[in-house]
Amino acid sequence: MLRNLVLVGVVVAGLGAVGVASTPDAGPGRWPGAKTPLGRMISGNLGRLMVLRSELNLSDEQRGQVRDVLVRHRGEIAATAQTVRAKHLVLRDAVLAEAADEAAIRAAAAELGEQIGEAAVKASKLKAKIAPILTDEQRVLIVKFMADREQAVDRFLEQAAAR
Repeated sequence: MLRNLVLVGVVVAGLGAVGVASTPDAGPGRWPGAKTPLGRMISGNLGRLMVLRSELNLSDEQRGQVRDVLVRHRGEIAATAQTVRAKHLVLRDAVLAEAADEAAIRAAAAELGEQIGEAAVKASKLKAKIAPILTDEQRVLIVKFMADREQAVDRFLEQAAAR
């Protein structure tokens, strides 16, 4: 679970950095996309992630234990991420092909879904190794963070549907 939060944070931060770097009129600390519903959702999630990191207040010992778990499984995490990415690219290419082949798109989507399922199972196993390191209060904060994030996505989808 913590690994997922870290991954979400890295992805969101990367998207924000790309948005700022690719937009000449973006001032320091300003991401022009933050004016859009999607941008507000991304910015809000990043803000909530930073608040969570602060509120978790991991001890040095906890931080070290979590790091040890992630380092021990680094190869597995990287291999899983690479496989999911490769399947995603196959799907993307099938969707963007000059002559769209519905069967190829569905097959690529099914393969990606299968790999996402494998990644979810592996993430669940990592969560089971990290959860005991955290206090009950820290686990509650993570659950609350995830609920808040889901509510933000729901609000975004409601706004998008209303337009």
